[in-house]
Amino acid sequence: MRKKITVLCSILMCTIILTGCFNYRDIDKILFVTTVVFDVDDDKNIVTYLEVFQPVKNLGKSQQGEKRLTFKGTGKTAFESLNDINLHCSYELNFTQVKAYIFTEKAARKGIKPFIDLARRRIQFYLRPYVATFIGNANELMKGGFKENEYVGFLLSELIINTGTSSRAIELQYNDFLNRRIDPNRDVVMTAIDLEATQNKNSVELNGGAIFKNDKLVDKIDKSEAESYNFMIGKVKSGSMEVLDPETKNDFVSLWILNSKTKTKGKYYNGKFHVRKIINVRARLVESQSFMNYNTGIQKTLEENAEKNIINNCNRVFNKYKDKNEDIFNVRDVYENEYKVSKPDIIKDTVIEIEPHVEIQQSGKASNFK
Repeated sequence: MRKKITVLCSILMCTIILTGCFNYRDIDKILFVTTVVFDVDDDKNIVTYLEVFQPVKNLGKSQQGEKRLTFKGTGKTAFESLNDINLHCSYELNFTQVKAYIFTEKAARKGIKPFIDLARRRIQFYLRPYVATFIGNANELMKGGFKENEYVGFLLSELIINTGTSSRAIELQYNDFLNRRIDPNRDVVMTAIDLEATQNKNSVELNGGAIFKNDKLVDKIDKSEAESYNFMIGKVKSGSMEVLDPETKNDFVSLWILNSKTKTKGKYYNGKFHVRKIINVRARLVESQSFMNYNTGIQKTLEENAEKNIINNCNRVFNKYKDKNEDIFNVRDVYENEYKVSKPDIIKDTVIEIEPHVEIQQSGKASNFK
């Protein structure tokens, strides 16, 4: 009896869980959106581009394939522009597979507030996709056909997740963006992308960060500054650092970041808010441009050189944006958490103290060849 009850419960659970699944006939009539791109035209109309994949069933070989399609709609609001797309799209648009929401630079500079509410209210618009600003023409981006992946959304998420570039990739998901923009005076940094021209085909490239204040693009972080920025906000998980070879003084040594953790402490005294960033990095030596007689003395010098680089680069980046009164380092949050008092312009009175601790735990063993 107990066994029968267990079987019946299992059948019931499967029925409930699978009720919302698509069968093969449903899928043939649905277009899955992978990327939503928001733009504006010269008449201040909102222009929405959709990149979708269409499942295509090959009846002869009983195989499932897919086809990339793009759509463009225009309207006074973001919702009207989506409805404009529906006028020339005979299949249902499904937004559950969206990988990225992208704003063009033109739309970002005019202000992205008109686009925000749509994704918050529509049921199928998830809040987990990445959000980015595209520096360029939307029509060029929507051509697709990139080397690694023809879909913009999939390619962007793969680039951000790629561990080889993560220390220099600025990452922001849509739900985090919504949380940060609640206060219009706070600075929000999202991923910036552009197209990189190569010998064969264009490809999407991560190009630093786009700084927003009051829902408008006000500045950009250069990709050469992205790693220092990520160190200060505790977003470095892996990546690489290049340090000077202590023996040749000219060549470089590459360190692979195994992990990194940043602790932040803040204290107000002598009329200044002193923010201390304690950056702990575990790394591994993976490349030396010249022969190196590796020993504990060399290791210690490499660690010191890496720490000097972190100090110099972080100070340079921090002071650059401090002078612009752009608090991209969440200094205001540190102050308010410590003293429970709001002070929007605390970045002006902030002194940064960078305290890195780099530990090279192991080095790759080089093979001997004569």
